[in-house]
Amino acid sequence: MTRSDTFSSDHLDFPGAETLMAAGRVEPPKAETVAAAQAVLRAAIERDTEAAAVTPSAARPRRRAGLARLFFRPRVVVTALAAAVAAGVVVYPALTSNDTAPAQPPQAASAKTFLNDMAQVAASAPATKAPYWKTTLTINHRADGQKPHTRSWYLDRKGKTTEVNPDGSTTVAFTIRGYSVGDRNLDWNQLDKLPTDPKALASLLPSANSAGGKVKSTFDNATALLGQSPARPELRAALYRVLADLPGVEVTGPAEDITGRRGTALEWTTDSTTVRLIINPKTGDLLEETETAPRTGALEARYTYLVNTPVDKIG
Repeated sequence: MTRSDTFSSDHLDFPGAETLMAAGRVEPPKAETVAAAQAVLRAAIERDTEAAAVTPSAARPRRRAGLARLFFRPRVVVTALAAAVAAGVVVYPALTSNDTAPAQPPQAASAKTFLNDMAQVAASAPATKAPYWKTTLTINHRADGQKPHTRSWYLDRKGKTTEVNPDGSTTVAFTIRGYSVGDRNLDWNQLDKLPTDPKALASLLPSANSAGGKVKSTFDNATALLGQSPARPELRAALYRVLADLPGVEVTGPAEDITGRRGTALEWTTDSTTVRLIINPKTGDLLEETETAPRTGALEARYTYLVNTPVDKIG
């Protein structure tokens, strides 16, 4: 018996193993695929551990703790991960055993895990010393009766804004652009001074005058900063961790924005609005935010973030 025969029989005893072996050498999975697969494992561990904590010891079988219990059930976890890696995408399924029930809704756990993973992706982006920040945003407000319109502008580090006109020409705006953080408007330099500890940052985001309440205001503040501000990588990571700590956010699966860009969708529902985010899991960029009426599904607003990046010059 060869070494490969021993490896195959001892370690690849699960459905689909033959297909993987026959494929030979393949390119390593993409970074976002690995991160998502790790999220599946972490979510399964969290649910299994919490379920074990509330199950009477006499009623549950002896099982290895931590990661060992996952590898003890290879057909549940390994097969799912192999299929996900082979497909190049990973969704966040509920991984449960036959003798336990999840201690919390699977989507709630995977939303928290996904957003924390996006925090890691955002934090890994390089810092910039570029003199300008370019933002291009398509806005569709049904309430004001206007057709969807696209705005594009450049911001410099002193707060001066250069608007891009529909014909491609530019106009310097003499008002200083600020970014809403709670009850304050901050410029680029002030954003750089915001704390990156999630709890400290969250305490600054809610507006005391928000009609939607603290959670809604925190959610709105965080998504606006992610979609159209020059937030540095560490601040973007902290914003995702703030969102991860909010109740009620759920992963709804793969999705496309209005332009056809692909990402992962999350939803958050209040009594008056359902907010849907589409995030690019590879870059951590917020692609689109949509607000709809929760009962009718009627579109109330859509913000499509086409460009939000540092640039070296205008034009």
